[in-house]
Amino acid sequence: MQIVSIEPLPASKKRKRIRLDTGESFVLYAGEIRRMPELEVDGFLSEETFSHIRNDILLPRAKKRCLHLLEKQDRTRADLYMKLTSSGYPADIADAAIDYAASYGYVDDRRYAANFIYFHQEKKSRRRLTEDLLRKGIDKEIIEECLDEALLTSEESKIIRLLEKKHYDPSETDAKEKSRIIRFLLGRGFEYDRVREAMSRVD
Repeated sequence: MQIVSIEPLPASKKRKRIRLDTGESFVLYAGEIRRMPELEVDGFLSEETFSHIRNDILLPRAKKRCLHLLEKQDRTRADLYMKLTSSGYPADIADAAIDYAASYGYVDDRRYAANFIYFHQEKKSRRRLTEDLLRKGIDKEIIEECLDEALLTSEESKIIRLLEKKHYDPSETDAKEKSRIIRFLLGRGFEYDRVREAMSRVD
């Protein structure tokens, strides 16, 4: 395979992206490139060297990066994949690194979804919880199962609790404040009809 280009990464002077005529690319440090004579523009990269780069340099580095990302917070597979591939790791290397972390229980989308629902279920509707988790790249089937297992309180109960926290009093709240509260609840994912019904039940 032929090396098409070797270009510095915009945000790093030490790291460079190497592109091959196969369409594949990977990122190495400048010092690593200097130690491999094959790595030059228009040069040919042997299968042996390519295998060495992937298995002995990129994969261990991706695993280390993946574990580092998980040190401070739980993350979804999709989040880790985005961060690894945006850092220059090939897609299959990113997947292998994530699988490695998952094998030790460090990555678990079901656990992530269950924890997210537990911490946010009193403030957000089922629809909003679903939308938030879908944006995090979690499979809809996993989300639905976790929502069902969470034994969520009713939407009306959630809305009424939020109204109480907002000190909503229908006899004293003017139209402007009422509209502001409605917008707040709609922003949490509650449907308009449910909001109005719950507000009508508040004494």
